Amino acid sequence: MPTIEQIKSQLSHISGVESLFGRKEIKELPSILWDDEIVEGMITGTYHNGIAALFATNKRLIFVDKGLIFGLKVEDFPYDKVTSVQYETGILMGKITIFTSGNKAVLKDADKALTKVFAESVRAKINNINGNITTKVQPINTPQTELSMDEKLNQLERLQKLRDSGILTDDELSIQKSKIL
Repeated sequence: MPTIEQIKSQLSHISGVESLFGRKEIKELPSILWDDEIVEGMITGTYHNGIAALFATNKRLIFVDKGLIFGLKVEDFPYDKVTSVQYETGILMGKITIFTSGNKAVLKDADKALTKVFAESVRAKINNINGNITTKVQPINTPQTELSMDEKLNQLERLQKLRDSGILTDDELSIQKSKIL
């Protein structure tokens, strides 16, 4: 079972805003991951009306929602069971839908800039696992270049929602705002 330090090292390429939104979920990963599992990517958004993180590992996709105060929801999808991945981007937010035989999971209100990168990386992974592609899969969530104004507004909007719901303090909000701006 990987330690929290190993997991944080695996997620070192994740932007500060994503790791802030998913920090409670990241802390839960040592008890969720398998011994030989490596975290390759992460994206946050809303899942079943809660703020959650979607992790891509070398073995599966894992939705993790650590409730505001209590509770933990975990749902996983091994890559060999995933039939397709769909993504949509709107003006400010993105949405990722994972399809398996007879089931689907939807992550809404995701960072628009990361939605396509994450979904395409997962597509490549499932195609590679199913034997459809023999090329190497690119790392998920590669460092982003300068964010567009829409992307910055999207992130600021998400931060304000977290502040309004009591997840972030005023100080944490200020720090993250300064990183974005």
